[in-house]
Amino acid sequence: MIMMRIVKGRNRIYMKHFKTAVKRTAKQYEITLDNFQKVTECQYPFEQRGTQGQICFYGICPSCLNPIQLIGILHQIKTAPYGKHTEKNISGFPVWKQEKYEYCPFSVKNDRRIPDDDARLEQPDASSIELYNLIKLQFDRIVYVIENALCIRCSKYFWEKVLQQFLINRGCQYPWLTEANLPYIFAYIGMRQQRLYMQKIRVNSDLYHALKKHPNVDFVATDDAAYVRLSQKSGFLSLTLRFYKHKQKASDGEVLQESMQFCVDDMQTGQVVFETCISFDSFLFMNLVLNEKNESKRQHWLLKIAEEHMPTIEKTSEDSEADF
Repeated sequence: MIMMRIVKGRNRIYMKHFKTAVKRTAKQYEITLDNFQKVTECQYPFEQRGTQGQICFYGICPSCLNPIQLIGILHQIKTAPYGKHTEKNISGFPVWKQEKYEYCPFSVKNDRRIPDDDARLEQPDASSIELYNLIKLQFDRIVYVIENALCIRCSKYFWEKVLQQFLINRGCQYPWLTEANLPYIFAYIGMRQQRLYMQKIRVNSDLYHALKKHPNVDFVATDDAAYVRLSQKSGFLSLTLRFYKHKQKASDGEVLQESMQFCVDDMQTGQVVFETCISFDSFLFMNLVLNEKNESKRQHWLLKIAEEHMPTIEKTSEDSEADF
């Protein structure tokens, strides 16, 4: 999770981490003098002289990828060192992107925009293209995170429909999408209204116990004793998935938390069969991506789905951004 501290005044949320590359997959570093010197070697554009001749330190916001100024890493201040958005272009850094800043969880409170479910960035940029290609290359790991969070296992046909729905709805241009929440937002957009019938449910999970109470639900044994397949006793069963209320918030001024509501609805009766809040694990997905030991466990049938439905999109010269 990204650490932050809320400071009174302009209702500004200050960052505790920075990046040195304009990439969604770039590593984050805690804002300290030691880290700054180690990863930047105090070179331009990270260290520059200000208009008054003072030394200024810069980095990249881990969320919106705009330039930030690092405060308090050289001269001691009353608080711990922090980062704040420059809100303007900085020499040597990519052009300031106001729209990305306004959706950033670290923006000034009065500047911040809360997206509705249909909100999308006006144009796909280098960041959204990178996230698109990350989905394609890591589709099996995205599915792994989702299935474990929801206590389900789903079929090839199911995941094909989910991926198609995500792409049709331009999910990669959702304003709050980052590498940290990618699997959860993929579910939030792609899995809405998908049918749960004939998918596998983890035995003894909260979802399993809620479904078991439904008068027309039956379970069929599978090869994996930890899961049963959702079936019906008679007639027609229409249980669909629903996600809403994606939230980002600072808890006690320290930790950026993200969550969403997950529901199973009975479309015949209009009743909610199951509902819970899913809290995002901000580290899980990227830890899986960066852990080379997991390569032997890749699910190639899922990667094939992504390969078939997602042509690779390369950055154009207009989209390219400095890697530093």
